[in-house]
Amino acid sequence: MAYRPNWYEKSSRNSALGRAVQDWSALRWIFTVCAVVYAVQLVAHSFGSNLMEDVFGLRAWTLSGTAQAPSLSFNFLFPLQLFTYMVLHSPTDIWHIFWNLLLLWFFGRDLEAVMGKAAFLKLLLVGGVVGGVMQWAYGLYTDSTIPTIGASGAVYTAMVLYSCKWPRRIIWLIIPPIPVPVLLLVVFYVLNDLVDFSRGSGGNVAQLVHLGGALVGVLWWRKGDVIAQVQMKHSRDKAAKIAKIESSGRREMDRILGKIQTSGLSSLDDKERAFLDERSKALREGRR
Repeated sequence: MAYRPNWYEKSSRNSALGRAVQDWSALRWIFTVCAVVYAVQLVAHSFGSNLMEDVFGLRAWTLSGTAQAPSLSFNFLFPLQLFTYMVLHSPTDIWHIFWNLLLLWFFGRDLEAVMGKAAFLKLLLVGGVVGGVMQWAYGLYTDSTIPTIGASGAVYTAMVLYSCKWPRRIIWLIIPPIPVPVLLLVVFYVLNDLVDFSRGSGGNVAQLVHLGGALVGVLWWRKGDVIAQVQMKHSRDKAAKIAKIESSGRREMDRILGKIQTSGLSSLDDKERAFLDERSKALREGRR
């Protein structure tokens, strides 16, 4: 009679769940992370706390000193915040996260299908970071202590790359309900941000994040995935190095085996015995 212990069934279920999560699309991961973070923000905000935005929002300077004598301190957390600010959204304006995720879903589905999950995530990260750096540098220049939050830099990267790849695709506007080529719509958004920034009339919108993300989208389309090319070269170099090491190891193994065949095991020196032990150990671990 066959028997399977209880721990095997539990392990199998966990493995299946783990595989299912690993198979999630990039968009599903992004939506999940943003939703969880937004829920934490809402809870914190309900208690009157802006801790999430203060710690993980992107800013160049922080206020220190006293209320009577405030002073500026350089924000040394900005390298971390260049990544974390993208998953934060305004807890007082649900339309902020709604429109960002809606646009990302609309423009991101086809891009991820064409590029693959890893390359698509990399695209969004690079766009968000470049846009964040531009906004951070401007805040450094203007002594700004206001945190920047939102995924709009990454969204603009996806929008611009999508419009460059499929410029003639039609989008139906809601108000007014008219068809518009996607390239025309995206160009309008980018030019609107550029004009608002030049006039200083953007309000609480971080136009440089948008413009930085748009720039990455254009460069990605014009130059291709430069990062992927660098990683591919690194992978090729690493594979060649491993192949060279393995080839050298095989030659050494053949030499030692030939020596054993002609002179016996006792003829091996300590170095050759250690090599055999190491190869045997590697083979055993590889079988597990």
